[in-house]
Amino acid sequence: MKSNLAKIEDKIQASATAVVTNIAETDDAVASAIVGRKTMVHLVINGSFLYRDKSVRTSQSHRRLLARLNATGKRVWSENISVIDNETIKTHYRMIALPDAARVRPLTTSVAQELAISGDLLFTLLGKVKGMRPQTQKIDGRKVQQLCLIPSLTGMDLQRTGDGIYSMRRVLPIEELLEFVHEDLKGQGGISPEDRRVIGSAYDKMLDEVTTEVSVPSGEVQDRNETILGRIVISLQQQADQYRAALAVLHSRSDDPQALNEVLRIAYNFSADVLPLISLFVSICDLKPLVFWCTLLEQWTLHQAFASLPWAALGRKEKLEEYKSIVSQARSHAFHHVLPFDSTVEIDLSTLDVRAEKIRLFVPFGQKEGRGVHLRDQKLAEVLAEFSRAKERPVSQLFWKANHAVMQAACRLSEQVLAALILMHDARREAA
Repeated sequence: MKSNLAKIEDKIQASATAVVTNIAETDDAVASAIVGRKTMVHLVINGSFLYRDKSVRTSQSHRRLLARLNATGKRVWSENISVIDNETIKTHYRMIALPDAARVRPLTTSVAQELAISGDLLFTLLGKVKGMRPQTQKIDGRKVQQLCLIPSLTGMDLQRTGDGIYSMRRVLPIEELLEFVHEDLKGQGGISPEDRRVIGSAYDKMLDEVTTEVSVPSGEVQDRNETILGRIVISLQQQADQYRAALAVLHSRSDDPQALNEVLRIAYNFSADVLPLISLFVSICDLKPLVFWCTLLEQWTLHQAFASLPWAALGRKEKLEEYKSIVSQARSHAFHHVLPFDSTVEIDLSTLDVRAEKIRLFVPFGQKEGRGVHLRDQKLAEVLAEFSRAKERPVSQLFWKANHAVMQAACRLSEQVLAALILMHDARREAA
């Protein structure tokens, strides 16, 4: 039976080979450099494929994969994978002839080195989610003295468990809690407006302090779906599935505003939550390059999915923040557009009496109030000027269709980061 260390190497070899083959199929320069020639060509693969923004605060690792290329007929493939240190590269990959042997390390050695310094904090993402911790909140009320959150509570979701004590099994809307307490105390006249205020304030405070317990993995990961990252993967896949279904409806009813709104809603929520997750993965791969090596194919696929979006048609560059901006502005125009104006409204005042009363100059530095020209109806002018509109950024169905590939690639990357962490965790336990 293969060791987990060997499984990691096989995973990296297979992933790198798939990426190298794809690069050779899409980049004629790489294919022509090796096919039919006797010179040895190596391909240095960068440690990140996505454009970085301010959300990524780490710097790329100085260690990068190095593939020695070979060809059978017109098919280019990776003959050997190793690791090269301190190779300057600004593009996604770069061909070199003969690497400096002093900076090249065998893959086996590099994997063992990276595994030895991987640390424990990384594997908290494999922690088992146990559930919400019981929570108690005291209340300074006349008829209610305590609220309790007890996930193990049996029976009804909301119960009176003592004199002036109310317990719930899960987080509930405040309206349901207040209604239950009021009905339960109806024989005592119910609860007063002041009691409602006190209970509501205490409940908000309790919700702010609710904590979900997670146990750090020590032995084998029994159920990957119950880990922190496992639950994230499941949630992302559910969102991608819902998006696919909404997109199918929009395709059949392109003029249906509800179908478009559902696509926009899911796309916006996905971009808002997933982009920080992708930034987290980028930082993890910077600090722990072994994770990047293990997920090289999925990293490349996600880059290609982003690159396949119709950026040129929208005048945008292939950047995560630009992607978020496109989705956000399309969603804002659809969801925050009630007033019937799609462009800026300009009113001709040249025939009206809107005489200026004064102009104020040399006000203290940094003070904006009172500066400039003041009209007779200055306050009314300021109120009218408060009107605004959502930017109009219509996006074609072509973009939303391509966006599904981005969602799928992000899901697949998350799955493989999880698989890589479990494999690394097992390898560490095996070596201990």
